[in-house]
Amino acid sequence: MKARIPSDGARPLEVLTAQEWSKDLLVSWLFQTCFKLQTTMDRCFLKFGLTVQEATLLLRCAEMQRITPGKLAAIVGRDKGKVTRVIDRLESSGLVTREMYARDRRYSILRATRKGKLLARELAYVFDSIRTELFLGIRESDVFQLGAMLPQLHKNASNINSGQKSDPVRRRRRIGIHRSTAKGPHTSEPGPTEHVLRLSHKGHQLSSPTAHTPSN
Repeated sequence: MKARIPSDGARPLEVLTAQEWSKDLLVSWLFQTCFKLQTTMDRCFLKFGLTVQEATLLLRCAEMQRITPGKLAAIVGRDKGKVTRVIDRLESSGLVTREMYARDRRYSILRATRKGKLLARELAYVFDSIRTELFLGIRESDVFQLGAMLPQLHKNASNINSGQKSDPVRRRRRIGIHRSTAKGPHTSEPGPTEHVLRLSHKGHQLSSPTAHTPSN
């Protein structure tokens, strides 16, 4: 007897094909790997008093000598607002300076301080070690194949449900949380791992999925 398809449109597990099961497991592995890598990398930079986001931006500032927040955001594939908040913390720690652009005071120029440059040298070794350990036991051909596949996966993930009309009246609520009883701030879920794998010794590079032509 064929399993009945639920009224919500979801297919029962009994009727999933082997290929569909494989894709489900792959999605699960992607989620778990993303969160594990974020946690592990944050732990690597804990001794420097930095998160992986802060370490990434400091290293980029040191490499570029001078850069605008907009261009920095494009390089690491994050929105400018998020980058600005991280830069605020780096500036308060004396690791970067921010000065207004002479031709247009709406823009600023970021530079790593001497303290920031010295720390960036140590961070570069940590990133090199992370890259080596992360791809340990993986063939170079598989690395290239993964690099070719991830941009399309990222694009597809962005397009999921993009055709559905949003209802302005409905608001997303967390499961088990009621508006009338919820109190206090809710912690956000871990963000995706930063784009930090720089140019390797062999000259191969993994591009940020959202990197594009830098803009101010």
